[in-house]
Amino acid sequence: MKEKLILWWRSQNNSIRKKIFRLMFFGSMTVFVFLGIFVTYGLITLDNALTDESDILSDTSAQYIENVTGEQITGRLVDLAQSRAYSIETELLGISYDTIYIANGLEEILKHSYHFSPVVLPDSRYTAIRSGEVYVHRGTSLFLNGESEDVRREIELASNVVEYFEPMVKKYKQYESSIFVGSRHGYIIAVDNTPGNEYITMTEEFMQRYEPTQRGWYKNTKVKGTLTFNDIYVGAEGFPSFTCSAPYEDANGFAGVVAIACSVKSVSDIVKSAVLGDSGISFVMNDNGKIMLSTRHDGILASENSVDLRNINNEKLAATVNKMINGEKGWQTVEIDGEEWFLAYAPLKKINWSFGTLISKKEAMSPAVQAGENIVTQINGFREMMQNSVINFIVVATIVFWSLLVVLYQICYWLTSKFVKPIRKLTVGVKEISAGNLDKKISISTGDELETLANSFNNMTEELQKYMANLTKVTTEREHIATELAVATNIQTSMLPHEFPFEPGRKEFDVYANMHAAKEVGGDFYDFYMMDDENLLITIADVSGKGVPAALFMVVAKTMLKNSALSMDYVDDLCHLMAKTNDQLCKNNDAMMFVTAFLGILNLPTGIFNYVNAGHNPPLIYRAEEKRFEYIPVERNFVMGGMEEIDYKGQALVMAKNDRLILYTDGITEALNEQGELFGEERLLSELNSIDVDNKDSQALLADLKERLDDFVGNAEQSDDMTMLTIIYNGAENS
Repeated sequence: MKEKLILWWRSQNNSIRKKIFRLMFFGSMTVFVFLGIFVTYGLITLDNALTDESDILSDTSAQYIENVTGEQITGRLVDLAQSRAYSIETELLGISYDTIYIANGLEEILKHSYHFSPVVLPDSRYTAIRSGEVYVHRGTSLFLNGESEDVRREIELASNVVEYFEPMVKKYKQYESSIFVGSRHGYIIAVDNTPGNEYITMTEEFMQRYEPTQRGWYKNTKVKGTLTFNDIYVGAEGFPSFTCSAPYEDANGFAGVVAIACSVKSVSDIVKSAVLGDSGISFVMNDNGKIMLSTRHDGILASENSVDLRNINNEKLAATVNKMINGEKGWQTVEIDGEEWFLAYAPLKKINWSFGTLISKKEAMSPAVQAGENIVTQINGFREMMQNSVINFIVVATIVFWSLLVVLYQICYWLTSKFVKPIRKLTVGVKEISAGNLDKKISISTGDELETLANSFNNMTEELQKYMANLTKVTTEREHIATELAVATNIQTSMLPHEFPFEPGRKEFDVYANMHAAKEVGGDFYDFYMMDDENLLITIADVSGKGVPAALFMVVAKTMLKNSALSMDYVDDLCHLMAKTNDQLCKNNDAMMFVTAFLGILNLPTGIFNYVNAGHNPPLIYRAEEKRFEYIPVERNFVMGGMEEIDYKGQALVMAKNDRLILYTDGITEALNEQGELFGEERLLSELNSIDVDNKDSQALLADLKERLDDFVGNAEQSDDMTMLTIIYNGAENS
């Protein structure tokens, strides 16, 4: 009985109502004590405090005026920077629209060639080119190595772009400007405007070493794959010049870059119009922190200064420069040459640059300083009045405080009782829900957070019931999918040769292969089988894409290749085999998938290896006599499944005793490590040449290579299927 009384007493004293009551009581007493101390201290130190506060008020008022003036100035600066940045971007929009217009026109020509006739333009290497005349120029590599018939036809077809060039020539004729198309095949179609000159001067560097695919505007645009504004430069007229470029495509994808480069005099005028006051400075900065155009001609903000402002010994200015490069808008006070400046900035979003305008803080704040001095004079007269008012204020505040304390005490007592009732009801309902009764509904109508909390518990129970039902359904479906993928993996694995050694009775060769799919199923495959008693056929291939679609296409390609091979009349008819299989794959290929493949036949008595390569990675051969690996030469034949009626070219080499061939897919050379580095063909060759090949059979050789590849990749996720095949030629059986 005694223990029950103790528990009851504790429960009553630990209730929420009691806690709130005690909190209000002791809180009120604490406020009262501190108020008494504050009033006493205030009466004793009132005279000194009034004097000090008057001085502070004077300084604060002056500072306030300075802050307000600063806000007005900086607000105006920010608005000015924003409007001028917008004006500069508007100037650049016209160039970007013209660039896209030409790129779209060229794509129309290349993708619908049957609508256009060949056009022959003057060649800059053999003809003097006039200002405003469209011409073609072949890059150094294309000129020296010669162009194929396909490239020649493409140049004549692409030359129809002259129709799109002509209105642009008129539009930009008042500027030093160039409009040009750079093809991935190494030629350009261009037109240059040189006001005041009848003919274009072709430099020695342009004629002898110009490669459009190696230029910055070409590389930047190809990497970004969209409209690009390249670095600004000052043209012959002394005004800023821009190069705006955009990629264009043909039926096979990326085909080259269209670009317009011209000076924009109006941009310089806009920059000058943003200058405020006698000390004002305006400038344009690129995304590398360098001043591209400025109204100042000396110091770190001059146009001639090529320093990256992010690295200067001025932390505040460098930090502001980083904000500008990040595309932010705003203002900041900075110190330049020992003087403080207001700097406002706004982004040029189209080209990822920024516009800034400055005004000396001393010049901008001179009216605020004068106003501050007037305020100090007025506040000194106000000081005497404040001394009398403070005493009256303290007396009135004390009376009001005691009155409010009594009222607050009564209100809190009433609120604690009212507040506890719905909490108790909520507690009972939550206990019942936690016990497993998800059908329980808590009904509280307080119109506040407690009602919201009760409704939340009701919604929670409904969602829990739905979630439990959905979870059961989803779990069942996922288990079914996982089972089907496991079966698909087993089926694909069983379709590839997997019993080793292959043909254990044959001593002339040793062959081994493996495949590691990036997903449950993959698009790589390999195959090898005896065509007859003397010829061994080997195949390795890589289907575009990954996963189930690639695996299905892989089954079709492998089956067609093998069926065609086994029906061949002569074992050396590989080119016909490849062409026949290619035509079969192209039929009904609505998914537009393709496969790269390497197919070869090894004649066991002679060691002659005939092979055909359809866009696949070049294999490596180990010459036992030289004791090193090297890539075998391969013709650049087209992939299979991409286009019908392809003529494939075959090749041959002779394998000596103990020579080895290694075939692989691009999942090996394109494997990435955790730093994003490619394994690459050079590293593959280097790693193979560091292996003690003579003392390893085919399986051990591939195992050693896979181990080195895994060490390079580390914990990086596999991004593509990896397939390898090796064959060791042991010579004829009686040799």
